[in-house]
Amino acid sequence: GARVLAQFRTPGGPVGAVAAKAEDVPACGARAPHVLAGVLWKSEAGTWYLLAAGSRDVTSLEATGGVSGSAQGNLLTVEAEQGARADLKGTLKGGKPVEGLG
Repeated sequence: GARVLAQFRTPGGPVGAVAAKAEDVPACGARAPHVLAGVLWKSEAGTWYLLAAGSRDVTSLEATGGVSGSAQGNLLTVEAEQGARADLKGTLKGGKPVEGLG
C-alpha cells in the first residue's frame, strides 16, 4: 500500500493543514486512483463548515454522523458544529463506493 496525505489550503494561504492521512492503503495509488477527504473550517463570520472533496472520478458525496449532507459531484460544503465528526462516503463513475480517508 501507499502513504496518502490530503491537505486543505485556504485561498492565498502559504501552507496546507493536514485534513486526512492513511498508510498501507490503495487509495490514490496506481491501482485505485481515488480519494475522498474532509476538514472542518471556520469562516471569518465564525460559522463552521465541513468541506469535503473527492478525486475527479467521484460523482457524489455524502456526510453522515455528526454532520449530515450530500452533493452531486466531487465537492461538498455543509454547515457544522465546532468539533463535529463526519463519516464521508462517495460514489465513483460506474457506481463503485469510495470511503473517506482516516
